[in-house]
Amino acid sequence: MSVATSAVDFHIHPVIVEEALLGDKQLEKKIRSIYHIGTAVQPLDALMKMLKTAGISKAVLLSIATSEVVMPPNESIKNIVEKSGGMFVGFAGLNPIKGDEAISELEKAHSEGFKGVKLYPPLQNFKPNDKKLYAFYERAQQLNMPLLFHTGVSWIREVELAYCHPLEIEDLVVAFPNLKVILAHMGFPWVWETVMMAVKYENVYLDLSGVFTGTPKEHIFHVFTRILTPSFVSRFLADKIVFGSDWPRMEPFKMAEAVRSLPLEKTVVDKIMRKNALKILNVEEE
Repeated sequence: MSVATSAVDFHIHPVIVEEALLGDKQLEKKIRSIYHIGTAVQPLDALMKMLKTAGISKAVLLSIATSEVVMPPNESIKNIVEKSGGMFVGFAGLNPIKGDEAISELEKAHSEGFKGVKLYPPLQNFKPNDKKLYAFYERAQQLNMPLLFHTGVSWIREVELAYCHPLEIEDLVVAFPNLKVILAHMGFPWVWETVMMAVKYENVYLDLSGVFTGTPKEHIFHVFTRILTPSFVSRFLADKIVFGSDWPRMEPFKMAEAVRSLPLEKTVVDKIMRKNALKILNVEEE
């Protein structure tokens, strides 16, 4: 497929997808109270059409497990993935503070085809470098299950920014060098700290999802041409960044259009939009 028609969206929250909520009004209410999302619930087909319009052929569906609720349930994501014909990949919502139970859930997720785990430390009430969690990280490393960590600013009002700093994750990255770790949102506003984690450590990757400084194009250009430079991205980060939209907060088409219009070599854009994600997910080229 060409660069213009093939991409992988590494950051989709199916929290307003009808098939993920299964008519559970209490779950929907809880999700809206946490995410502060007013967008109406819509069928999976609407999301699939939206992604295809953006030239996205594969997407990672993320779940987040708080102490009260899993948003959305891992079982729902599993069912959607199985029926999607390869379009969707699942990252399970698990909370490592549950100890042995979390490890059992990790093993179950792996056996059910989940490709990784989404973690949101401040929302899940844990510090990433807590040694009590190392058994969970070790098992994830053994199972080759990448961990996608929320880093950077959060729109969830209850989340304290102090617990979103990317350097909170450095200890575990060093302790588990074969564990793939993806830092979401490029750690914005701590972009340079996040970037240098990826430059320094072979097992650290970045996702560029989320918009914090204006429109999608304004934000992407701010990060890639003002905070960073195109030459730095090409030289040091070409193999380290994955595309993500952060839907439903952001429209996939606008995010994809913004990245594709960056002043980067086509080969670098192709890696960011597609190849790096396929490598992390251990998925064959289509």
